[in-house]
Amino acid sequence: MLTGEHTRSLDDKGRLSLPPAFRSVLAEGAYVAIYKQCLGIWTAEEARSALERLEAAVRAGEATGDELRAFSSSLEPATVDAQGRLNLPSSKREVLGLDKNVVLVGVFNRGEVWDAEQWQSLQAELGEADVDRWL
Repeated sequence: MLTGEHTRSLDDKGRLSLPPAFRSVLAEGAYVAIYKQCLGIWTAEEARSALERLEAAVRAGEATGDELRAFSSSLEPATVDAQGRLNLPSSKREVLGLDKNVVLVGVFNRGEVWDAEQWQSLQAELGEADVDRWL
C-alpha cells in the first residue's frame, strides 16, 4: 500500500529518492507511465491488473482499443537502485515538466509524481476533501 505526501528533489540523472515504505513495495521493480497530469508508478502486479481491467473494459465496449494502446505503450519498467532511488525516464519527465522539485504522493495502489508547483495549485484548487462519509 502506498500512502503519504513526500516532497523530493530529483537528482541530475532524474532519479527519485523513495521513502522507505515505497522502497519495500517497489523493491522488485515498478512500472511508470504518464497518468493524467503526473507520472504514475505501479508495482508489476498492479500494472498488470490495470491493463487487465482496461482490456476487459475494451471487450465490454466501455473503453476503446486506443485507450488500452495509449496506456500500455506508455508503461515502462523501472527499477529501484541500491540507494532506494527510482530512475524516472527522461522522455516522461520532459512531457510532464518534472525538473527538480517534485511531490511523491501515495494513492493506495499507485504512486504519483507531481511537479511541486502543480501539486500545490491542485491542492489549493481542491481544498479540503470530504472523505468522512467514506470512513
